Order: sequence, then C-alpha cells, then structure tokens
Amino acid sequence: MFTTIVSFAVSMAFLFLMFSAACSAIQEIVANALRWRAKTLEKGLAGLFLSDEFKEGLYKTPLIEGLCSPNTIGNLTRKPSYIPSATLAMAVLHLAQEKNMNLTGPAGALATTDSLAKTESLLRTILRGSTTFEEQKAKLEDWYNDSMDRVSGWYKRKSHMTLWIIGIVICLAFNADSIALGNAFWNDPTLRAAINEAATDYVKNAPSTEEPKDSFVRLNKVRQQLTTIPLGWCRVSSTTDLQGVCWPNLAGSTRVRTPVDVPLGDPRRVVGGVSEWLLWKLVGIALTALAISQGAPFWFDLLQKIVNLRLGGNPPATGGAR
Repeated sequence: MFTTIVSFAVSMAFLFLMFSAACSAIQEIVANALRWRAKTLEKGLAGLFLSDEFKEGLYKTPLIEGLCSPNTIGNLTRKPSYIPSATLAMAVLHLAQEKNMNLTGPAGALATTDSLAKTESLLRTILRGSTTFEEQKAKLEDWYNDSMDRVSGWYKRKSHMTLWIIGIVICLAFNADSIALGNAFWNDPTLRAAINEAATDYVKNAPSTEEPKDSFVRLNKVRQQLTTIPLGWCRVSSTTDLQGVCWPNLAGSTRVRTPVDVPLGDPRRVVGGVSEWLLWKLVGIALTALAISQGAPFWFDLLQKIVNLRLGGNPPATGGAR
C-alpha cells in the first residue's frame, strides 16, 4: 500500500509539474512577444519621475538609447526591459542639466517649466545634502533600486494573473481533470508505472541538464513528457462504446479524426459531446488549475522529494521483534 500511495503521489506531482512548466513557457512567449517587461519599466519610470515628458527625454539620452535593441529594419526603437541603476542615474543627471534644472538650489526656486516642476522638486528632495556628482549619482542609484521593487511587483502580479488564465485555458483544452486522472492513476498500475518511470528520468536528468532558455524548446520538451499521461477529449457514442475520436493529439499525428481505443474508465471519455459528470469534471479541472498556479519550482522540488522516497523503498518497520 505504501508503494502504491507514493507512486500515485509521483504521478500527480508529475502531472502538475508538466502543466506548470507549460504555462510558464507560454507566459514567457506571450510576455516576450508583447514586450511586457519593457512596457512595464517604461510605465514605471513615468510614475517614478512624475512626468511622461521627462521619461521620454530619458529614453532619448545616448546612455539609454544605447540600450535599445533594433527592430526588423535595424532602427533602435525597441526600448530596453532593464536599465542598470548606474546608467539611469547618469542619464537623469545628464537630462537634468539639459533641462536647466537646479538640483541644489533653495526650495521653491524652480528653474524649469511647469510641466517638469514636479520632477525637479522630486529630484531636489532625493539629492538633498549632496554636492558632488558622485554623491548625486549614488543617491539616485539607491532611490531607483528601492523604487524598482514596486515596479517589479506590478510585473509579478500581471504575470501571475496571466499564468492563471493560461492555466485554465490549457486545463480545459487538454481535459486536465485531477479527479478523473487521479482515479486512472490509482486504478491502473501499468499507467502509474509508466508515469513514474518518466518522472524518475525527468528528476534524474534535470539537475545535470541546463534548462533551455528558448521557451518554444522547453514547451516542446513538456509536450513530449505529457504524451505519457492520458490527456484530451475523446468523444464516444455511448457509455459502452470502446472507440472514439480524440483531440488534441500530443504525439503530433495528423490523424486526429481516426477512431482510437478508449477503454472504460479512461479519463478522456466524453459521451455524446457532454461529459456524464460535467460538474465533477469542472471541479477537477479547477483543482488542476489551482495546483499548477503554485509554479513549476514548487512541484519540481516536491516531485524530487517523493521520487527519492520512492527509490528509497518502503519505510522500515517500527517496534516488534528484532
């Protein structure tokens, strides 16, 4: 019984890990395509300096413009997703000089136009007591680093919400019903053994293999791992029919409409286009989405511990004759 429970736990943890990794890869693809990091940083700088005008001026300084990446025709128009604090501090002081800002003057004596008055007042407050360029640069760096924690929080909240949405969509698309899949893992020793073997290989190889930076490569690796798990929707004509048409096909075959064997108890079975247990199926899918929201690192650490426990064998008996 102990071995069965541990093997079942390995199967569930492996399921959640693979879906978490898939969601993370897709989220990164979306974030890179829409340039979320760069846009979040730009929005953050506008808020930090209380002025869109000053923010636009910063991006036009040679220091920041040099961090921009070229677009498809070679123009440096793609704004950076990260700006080092030292670079930003020097760019701010350079732009303040161009705008004739008096950063060390008495309070109330502003040198700029009304559109930059708040920015000048802010910089005076930050740089109060500093007289040399190095002192001003150090204070701006410290203020920028502290302020970036708030901007990073914006991006993390947006990413987390996106992961939730992606997780729900993927779970629905692949019929990732924790309840039905859990029943299949528990009742089918052959399926459980196959998933345990895949999970063990994954854990053994992951520490010695550098994770690919390309999100598409990682997503394809996850797809290959998921072929071990019975995922998808298989439409059968009746409760006794043992063949159906399944979608999607994780193996990549083009023969999607070809009937395949769908034995009784298969978690993919859908009778007449609607599951017999629609409520429980939605609950099971919601549980999967909730689980994978914990993130791939959480499930990998847990899977690693359970696999090590499984490989260690049954726990020693306590008490009794020796």
